Amino acid sequence: MTPQLVAAIAAIQTLSPTERQQLLQILTQSSDSASNSQPDLSALSAQFWQGISLQQLRATQTPTTVHSLKDLAADFWPTEDSIDDFLFFLRQQRQAVS
Repeated sequence: MTPQLVAAIAAIQTLSPTERQQLLQILTQSSDSASNSQPDLSALSAQFWQGISLQQLRATQTPTTVHSLKDLAADFWPTEDSIDDFLFFLRQQRQAVS
């Protein structure tokens, strides 16, 4: 990856999602008007299967670090349903299948 591309990606990271979408539309329109030919599918396929390094992938994403499993916990269980009822139902379904 070239230094110019790394700098461009870093600059894009500060944009809002709406601004990123607008930039993508502009780039797509400019590349469509620059060449009206169909993309070379064999070249795109080869590029896809080459993959990228972990460092390149990390540069394109913003991963977060989980410091505690409590950070991943979700409070979605309905208060009117008990876990015991669910486990009883689950056992019944598994017995019915086997």
